[in-house]
Amino acid sequence: MGKSGLTSGIIIGLIFFIISSAGAELFHFVDRNGVIHFSNAPTDPRYKPFTGKKFSSYEPNRYSEKDFNKIIEQKSKKYKVDPALVKAVIRAESSFDPQAVSYAGAQGLMQLMPVTAVNLDVINPFDPEENIEGGVKYLRYLLSLFKNDLKLALAAYHAGEQNVAKHNGIPPIQQTRDYIKKVLDFYKGYGGNIAAKQKEKPIYKVVTADGTVTFTNKPELYKNQQIYLLSMKGK
Repeated sequence: MGKSGLTSGIIIGLIFFIISSAGAELFHFVDRNGVIHFSNAPTDPRYKPFTGKKFSSYEPNRYSEKDFNKIIEQKSKKYKVDPALVKAVIRAESSFDPQAVSYAGAQGLMQLMPVTAVNLDVINPFDPEENIEGGVKYLRYLLSLFKNDLKLALAAYHAGEQNVAKHNGIPPIQQTRDYIKKVLDFYKGYGGNIAAKQKEKPIYKVVTADGTVTFTNKPELYKNQQIYLLSMKGK
């Protein structure tokens, strides 16, 4: 699977190089079977302009940890995503290996699937700058889609947004649950701030002298009244 993933990235690059060298605009679309189509003379309404950068060759020793951090900071600022989260995802996905390819064909630092990479205008998923750009852009999309619910966004990044929608929450997939925990642990390690849910205050029933019943979570406002703590069981 790793070999085929690498080959697909090279093929996409060659297609873009050949067409762009001829001075033609490149269009693309992904069909229902996940097949990527390119053309410089689109005849199908599904085609849309391919706005990615020119295919760039990646040199394995070109980037240092300092370079990675600089790219992460730039892309995180551009898409308004916490850089600590981006680092956590990269560490969980590829351990900062730009040439990583998963058994499923996901590629590069942020493990973008070929179809996802194309939709994000990533031409060379093994180029760190392009890969991080696409990955952070995708994270921003998922965070917005799930109203900044970090766990749901991470579940969608790992298992797909369709799976999250299908199960109306985190899918019952152990690998996905393990992945979320791993990323959140790394996120904390990088200084990320995970907002804790506020502890619910117990509800009290207040009965005044005239028999009026009031429900409140601030019993201190009702001095010298009959106050009953309601059971929180089941909440």
